[in-house]
Amino acid sequence: MINNYIRIPDPDLSIYRYFRLKYFEDGLNHKNIMLVNPCVWEDPMELVGGLLGIYITEKGKRTQKFISYPFTRIYAQCWSMTKESDTLLRAYSRVAIDPDTQRNSLSDDEGVSVRTTPRKLFNALELGITKTFPGFCYIGSVKYLSSQELTQTVANAFLRGTNVFDNPINLAELALLKRDAFAHESEVRLLFISEYAIPNVKNIEIPIDPNTVYDSITFDPRLEIFQRLEHEAKVRDLGFTGTFIESDLYHRIELQVDLTDNNR
Repeated sequence: MINNYIRIPDPDLSIYRYFRLKYFEDGLNHKNIMLVNPCVWEDPMELVGGLLGIYITEKGKRTQKFISYPFTRIYAQCWSMTKESDTLLRAYSRVAIDPDTQRNSLSDDEGVSVRTTPRKLFNALELGITKTFPGFCYIGSVKYLSSQELTQTVANAFLRGTNVFDNPINLAELALLKRDAFAHESEVRLLFISEYAIPNVKNIEIPIDPNTVYDSITFDPRLEIFQRLEHEAKVRDLGFTGTFIESDLYHRIELQVDLTDNNR
């Protein structure tokens, strides 16, 4: 089991994820989570572009071989060790309050922060995937490298053979490398390495018990209170029994400073 947790110092520490609210509610309703193939992510360096070219010299003849097959076996879901971040919130949740209704006019792009632990997430994946696909489960923290360090690390891996990424643990380690420009994300990734390639399947849905996995929910703190309460009621109707946390990220404070003689 220890090899399934990669650079996770404590499997019971809290980790967080911003979901689109509509997708999170759909996951509660259907009791599942979705893992996606990294090829759908925007970062062009994920898995070093998803296609690696290597040169092989045998008996004086130099040939080039392209490797892409192993990368079609990876499915992932991204979490973060960062409890609260204005940068991540604004990246994954959009709010524009309508002056007349006081509601979010960008509700389709609204996000919600969810808390769990690596152990709960991994156990849910391991239990749920047995009903879906054969393969290997991992969870690990991302290692951030410069672009040069990242490509050199991958190049060095091929010293162990051209089929190095046929081994699921090596593939998992590769999926946990990212450029240091993204280090602010403090990312943790839940990974499933399919035993074989699943043609044309970019995402997989894993059955879970949301109340076993999710500890708490925090709605976007820029919402008006009445709309947060509406969201809470809907999530309760969908069966969530966990805790709602109110963020004070944007709370205005009134600073009071005592300048009486005794305190000067």
